Amino acid sequence: MAGTKFAYVRNFELPDAVLPSTYMVVRIDGKGFHKFSKAHAFAKPNDPLALELMNEAARHVMAQLKGQVTMAFGESDEYSFLLRRDATLYSRRTSKITTHIVSLFTSAYVFSWSRFFPTTPLQYPPTFDGRLVVYPSTEIVRDYFKWRQADTHINNLYNTTFWALVLQGGQTESEATETLRGTFSRDKHEILWRFGINYDRLEAMFRKGTTLVWYRSVVEGSRTSTSSASAGTKADAIEGSRTSTSTTGSGTGTEADAIEETSSSTARQGVGQVDAQRETLEDEAAREGITPAHAAKRRAKAEKQRRKRLESAHDLELVTLHCDIIGDAFWSISAPAPAEVDEPVETGSGTATGTKTGSDASTTVVVDDVQRRLNLQEEPDGATREPWRHPSRTRCSGMGSFVFLP
Repeated sequence: MAGTKFAYVRNFELPDAVLPSTYMVVRIDGKGFHKFSKAHAFAKPNDPLALELMNEAARHVMAQLKGQVTMAFGESDEYSFLLRRDATLYSRRTSKITTHIVSLFTSAYVFSWSRFFPTTPLQYPPTFDGRLVVYPSTEIVRDYFKWRQADTHINNLYNTTFWALVLQGGQTESEATETLRGTFSRDKHEILWRFGINYDRLEAMFRKGTTLVWYRSVVEGSRTSTSSASAGTKADAIEGSRTSTSTTGSGTGTEADAIEETSSSTARQGVGQVDAQRETLEDEAAREGITPAHAAKRRAKAEKQRRKRLESAHDLELVTLHCDIIGDAFWSISAPAPAEVDEPVETGSGTATGTKTGSDASTTVVVDDVQRRLNLQEEPDGATREPWRHPSRTRCSGMGSFVFLP
């Protein structure tokens, strides 16, 4: 407690609050996932169920931190989460925010495992690390997510070609590595053509990653034209936002638990809870060089703003997308458009697209294994066994227009 002679040890804790009015991005990465994917027999080069499990864990994070996290992007074994410029989570403390998001994601990944891999028990616990980076402007934040999607394109083209050489070409992994050494994008496309693989036809989720955003279908009391987020998006709500909330219940209620020592009514708290809050306020006051009363007032104001934002966000819908976020169409406020045509996106290192495989025997074995696991899945009413192929996930024009709005 604060009043004991041992309380001086708190002085060794360094303040790690992020600068105000800046964007925070928390990126998590799977640790040792090459070994993990091998131990659990993930399909190569991409296992759609493993990727959808990552998406489910990310949706859980988004639902629990609604009002704080506005966007997420995932590929392979990593996910990035964007926090609002005015986010108040844990008083913007780097260590608290990072560890909380990593913990939310990891626990949801383990909790949801059996839904996606009902016949494959976990051999050992998966682990993720995380980092928090601060960005000062919307332009830089957009460039960050464009960078991650460009990385998705580059990595997936390489991995698709690598595993085509191994699974269909009969090469060892070492031989495939040597074959690809020094090759460019066009060289990889030529190799894939030899195996009957049109990269641009591969699943959009593999080539473009997964983007999660909150989308508001009602603005200022009048319903907008939401063909891009109507019937199709409702299906996404089943396997997207609803499945994430079914993992742990109400997102709004759980977020309140995530906000450290909020200024709740003391009449509803026990003595121990009040003492713990006072102690924390005293520590914050000392760290910020202000009085405890000022710290409490500031905390109450932040909590009031958070609750007001949550109330205005009741009509937001969590949408799962696989689309181009490098161009401007995703970010611009515009009338919803039909499903985007899956065309290649040019990046610094070549074309960015692709996903279906050839009809070779090795590939067929992989596809059959994925289909077998899909058939074993217990799915909620109205959900699809292959949600990554739902047309609503490629209707992306203007879907990012709410990311930076207050």
